[in-house]
Amino acid sequence: MDFSFFRIARPFLIGSFAAGLFTGCDEWPRYKNKPATDDKALEPGADPASGVNLQWTTSREDDEPNDAPSQGSTLNVGDGLLVSGTLEGLGWDPEASADRVSECGETLAFPPATPGDYTGDVDWIALTPGEDALLCLNLMAEHPEARLDAALYLLDECGEAVGVFVHPNTTDPIGANVAAAHVRWSVAVDQTMDLAIGIAGFWPDDDGLTLEWTAAVSMVPSVAGAADALCPEAP
Repeated sequence: MDFSFFRIARPFLIGSFAAGLFTGCDEWPRYKNKPATDDKALEPGADPASGVNLQWTTSREDDEPNDAPSQGSTLNVGDGLLVSGTLEGLGWDPEASADRVSECGETLAFPPATPGDYTGDVDWIALTPGEDALLCLNLMAEHPEARLDAALYLLDECGEAVGVFVHPNTTDPIGANVAAAHVRWSVAVDQTMDLAIGIAGFWPDDDGLTLEWTAAVSMVPSVAGAADALCPEAP
């Protein structure tokens, strides 16, 4: 797939987690030292994500077709959203013609590859960050071989995808061409953005295939060097 056509929304932030970062951060549990002065501190070697308390809610089920971003759910640090859906049909047609201009006149970043378009269903999870934070996605589907895109898009004033988040120093969208069995990514976002995750399968090429998926979307602190260490596993 060729991803070189599209506008980049913002680079994906990568780093290696250092436990010592928490020793200077009063807002989040510290690791215990000897003697321990904080009864909420984490045991040495504990998963850093266990120090972040998340409040999970379940999204209402949107009526099909959920083929365009709707009103976004507002998420703040400590919020988690559980979403489920069904893709009716998977596939990609490289000869298909897709719209490339939004109703606001901006160049579209969806589909995330060119030329071509999906031949099956597309589902969306629309989000509005309430503050600057790290956005985490943990998505799973029960298919051993299916491939899909679960990319993060920036929306314009018309609610259409005009930017796609990419890996650093590349034009490869985060969440593109991933195994449907388990998708996990994280990216720094801020409250000036209207966002949506677009979920669509492109392999196998089967318009009769039904793929059920579940996703956990959450907002955790964006700590320099922590990468996705604070992102939770699916609850």
